[in-house]
Amino acid sequence: MANFEPSIPALRLVLKIVETGKLTSAASLLHISQSGASHALKVLESQLGAELFVREWEGLRLSEAGQRLLPRIEAALDSLETIRTAAAGLQEVRTGSLRIAAVPSLLATILPPVLREYTVLFPAIELSIFEGTDDEVRAWVASGIAHAGFAALPVEGVATEEIMRDEWLALVPARKVRQAAAITLGELARHKFLMSGGGCERHIERIFSAAGIDISNPMPVKQLATIQAMVAQDLGVSLVPGLSIGKVRGCRAVPLKPRLFRKIGMLTPPNSAPPPALAAWRALVRSKLKHRG
Repeated sequence: MANFEPSIPALRLVLKIVETGKLTSAASLLHISQSGASHALKVLESQLGAELFVREWEGLRLSEAGQRLLPRIEAALDSLETIRTAAAGLQEVRTGSLRIAAVPSLLATILPPVLREYTVLFPAIELSIFEGTDDEVRAWVASGIAHAGFAALPVEGVATEEIMRDEWLALVPARKVRQAAAITLGELARHKFLMSGGGCERHIERIFSAAGIDISNPMPVKQLATIQAMVAQDLGVSLVPGLSIGKVRGCRAVPLKPRLFRKIGMLTPPNSAPPPALAAWRALVRSKLKHRG
């Protein structure tokens, strides 16, 4: 099983046998001989070390092992179809435009390498970038101003797909919390709280609300750089996404206890078939970013 490499026709044969209940009918549908189909099935079962079907007088039915493996076989063939479709889409991308919207923390960190690779792969595509808050990104995608957007989830009114997660970190003065491994929301709320005004406030409010913790008179601060400078001077504490944090002396980023993460989503217009340029972008994003973080 260390070098298990089943043939794709054999996997397709399994599905056709399940569909028809007979080896001869499955072979006919796949335009292969009965002897060829029988041999392919025997080889596959030998590789698996288990029989996939129980032979009965009326035909074939899945064995217990076959029932357990069938969903995996279906998933493998679905993945191959996804690759084929994406490859076909890439070949169609010749000219056109692609407008991407995202929040600043993503445009400053994870997106530039993907954007650069896209321009290398498709130099004829005119690429435009829009930078804004979560709500602005959602509005641009919903209205069609942007073909795709990237923002923290949940977002309503557009189609969303989670691509990665980003950890929420507490910003505290380094002189007061030098070696803290983690800090609770309750401990954070006991200090003057600096509330981000760049679009994260509703997510932060939701986090504290879910924990049943009230933030007393938070001070709104629009720019993250200002928040970091104020924390460094012991003027308060804050809660920010990890991707947003730059290096500032006198300020320390500390994980929460328990750790919390924000979901980063790719936003697209609902109920619409993507043009080739967008389909290629989505395929690239999934290959580079999905499940990262």
